[in-house]
Amino acid sequence: MLNVRRSLLAVLSAWHGLAAFKNLCDLAAAFELAPGAARFGSKNFAAMEKLLAPLAPPRALLGLLLAGVVGIETAIALAFARRRVELGTALAVTLFGSFALIDEAMVDYRLDETHREILVFVLIAYLVVRET
Repeated sequence: MLNVRRSLLAVLSAWHGLAAFKNLCDLAAAFELAPGAARFGSKNFAAMEKLLAPLAPPRALLGLLLAGVVGIETAIALAFARRRVELGTALAVTLFGSFALIDEAMVDYRLDETHREILVFVLIAYLVVRET
């Protein structure tokens, strides 16, 4: 039977899974492991390079950071797919909360707005799907 909770969990799982896939494609293209993957990429690697340019991090470190994001997004997608609402929400809040903090620290309010919107969406979704 179709219900709001299951539907929302499916959407959250698919959305985070798609984000992980797009970031993985972006990572593969950035390091020329699969140049054709660029057309499916998220453009987040370039955004990270631009955002963190004042700190001059090595490309390999940026790649490691984005790979970590892929891992967390995959874990979030799996948690929601398995109806582990608390785990999925905690991971998503931590990830997007961290992004918002980094955006604030680096004074990029365009990215900050996007990450705050996603954070609010995840929190509202939690209120809808949490077990009472």
